[in-house]
Amino acid sequence: MTTTLEIIFAAGCALLAYAYFVFPLILILLAAASRPDTADKSAAGGADSAAWPSISVLVAAYNEEGVIAEKVRNFLASDYPGPSEIIIVSDGSTDRTADVVRELAGDRVRMVELPARSGKGVAINTAVPMARGDLLAFTDANTFFAADTLRELARPFADPRIGLVTGCTRYPDGSLGSAYQRYEQMLKQLESKIGTIATADGAIYAMRRRLWREHDPALINDFLHPMMIGSEGFDAILAPGAVCFEEFDIGNEFRRQVRMVSQAARVYFAMMPVMLRRGAWRSAFVVTSHKFLRWLTALILLLLLGTTIALAPSGHFYQSALASEVLFALLALAGAVGLSAGGAATLAYRFVELTWAQTVGLWQFFRGQVPVVWQPRGSEGD
Repeated sequence: MTTTLEIIFAAGCALLAYAYFVFPLILILLAAASRPDTADKSAAGGADSAAWPSISVLVAAYNEEGVIAEKVRNFLASDYPGPSEIIIVSDGSTDRTADVVRELAGDRVRMVELPARSGKGVAINTAVPMARGDLLAFTDANTFFAADTLRELARPFADPRIGLVTGCTRYPDGSLGSAYQRYEQMLKQLESKIGTIATADGAIYAMRRRLWREHDPALINDFLHPMMIGSEGFDAILAPGAVCFEEFDIGNEFRRQVRMVSQAARVYFAMMPVMLRRGAWRSAFVVTSHKFLRWLTALILLLLLGTTIALAPSGHFYQSALASEVLFALLALAGAVGLSAGGAATLAYRFVELTWAQTVGLWQFFRGQVPVVWQPRGSEGD
């Protein structure tokens, strides 16, 4: 007779198997049955600047005097054939960020200076009404575009079904960030083929200006906007050729993941009723499978460990499962204390670190401890 503990064990295994293995397989099947990838479509008119949509690049900056001039010059070096501008919002910066931008300001470089720090959401809500572009491109002060990035980001909008396009961030070769990013990009590529993505890359994505809606500034835009676009009946896709570059700071990754998940959970629970009410089933399915279930990973693993310990005396199957769990824990511990540089131990440790950060972030959301403001990456408290 099946016991309650055995049911809990089976359910936990099923949830993990679904989140990490079955969901990607479902995406593969759905992608095979869907229309051709819209990301491959070219913008009408080729090099004719009149055929390309105008684009406004929006940057919320707080104490970025060390990189902001390079950010502006990087934008000006773009080969985008259509009209373009960059709007930088200094969010109560206490350094020379605003002064540096003022020195570079012109018709294509505009600045807004907020007197007090209010957070990225307020900064973006302030900048959008000033934007002149048909497309709104969102990025960070410390990320830099390739010369053709804006062109690649705008190209898929030739398809009227496309409402949002995300690019991808690349980190220095060999960094742990690259391994994680490759996994995420694999999922995004599959999701893109069915016309919806779980989240945009906050360092590089664009959406149609007419689909933007002023929203609660506490809701982070890169997680909110794909769900908003899906709820409006438009597609959100990945453009693999639209890339930006950023240094990866592994030292602050745990705190960054905690902050991101707590903010994303707020968006998820706010938008899920909206998506269900409007019949945005694709978006609800993808964001729940890709994000929400993975936020529960550490809790499920702890539940499995407890049930396996309790069930171990009942047979060899659960004894083997417990042995596997202990082996994985020892492997992660070896990676944590530096007994193994790279390889399986490091990957196991990073997996545990990431999933635990997601649990802490979810806990902070339920406790109402969701941060609104952010620190530039690499600074204290990020």
